[in-house]
Amino acid sequence: MYDHPTGALYVVATPIGNLKDITLRALEVLKGVHFVAAEDTRVTRSLLDHYGIDTPCVSYNEHNRTEKTPVFLHRLEKGESIALVSDAGTPLVSDPGSFLVEEVLSRGLPVHPVPGASAPIAALTCSGLFRSGFYFGGFLPRKRNELLKTAEDLLHRPDTHVFFESPNRIEKSLEIMREVLGDERRLAVVREITKRHETLCRGTIGDVLDCLARSPVKGEIVLVIEGWEEDRDATLDDLPPKVLQALSEISLPPSEKARFLSRAFGVDRKSVYRLLEDLPERR
Repeated sequence: MYDHPTGALYVVATPIGNLKDITLRALEVLKGVHFVAAEDTRVTRSLLDHYGIDTPCVSYNEHNRTEKTPVFLHRLEKGESIALVSDAGTPLVSDPGSFLVEEVLSRGLPVHPVPGASAPIAALTCSGLFRSGFYFGGFLPRKRNELLKTAEDLLHRPDTHVFFESPNRIEKSLEIMREVLGDERRLAVVREITKRHETLCRGTIGDVLDCLARSPVKGEIVLVIEGWEEDRDATLDDLPPKVLQALSEISLPPSEKARFLSRAFGVDRKSVYRLLEDLPERR
């Protein structure tokens, strides 16, 4: 499987926290290749030792890629196979691996993905803010003006946006983005995904800031921001009678019922609320 006329590069996803989140194929590849190109050999060595894998690790990162890439290409052309890994998750997502992949492909050598854990996808799936499309923007800009520009760019975009952010900057970044996005845009901050202290803070920007203030902000953070929707005023024709009947039997505040109907049927929340208030008089 790992012997080609030339070698092959395997882009291998590794766990993002819980060491059990690795595929059987990934373990097989890590055992079978000639060496592992690792962002941090100490991190990868710990993972390999956990599974009893003695494949050698070689450092490959932003600082040494220029000198290491020609060496790797030569070894691939000799018939050796390489596994490319990052410290956590899927390589090439905010790490330097794309340079190596491009060079390998430009030589006509094979590159094989070995899919698995991905922090942006994991955060997206548990955020409750994904509908159709999404955009991954890497790390948020550090400078205020650039961050405001990012917020302006996504202000009227319908797709969900996903970013990485530092625990030291997340609260300040949210305060700055609120200047553009306002108080109603919903988002989720997911911390320490798959780890012991995994936390999800979800709601409006104010809700999330309150949540973050209640506990120390530590560990890796993924920020998910819901897409923009152009709401229209609701009419009774937008709201199926069976849905209204079901909601009437559930003990929820009118504001929560209005929020649900607004999201479900793409209509303005305030106009739904007014309709719910008027319903008893219309029956």
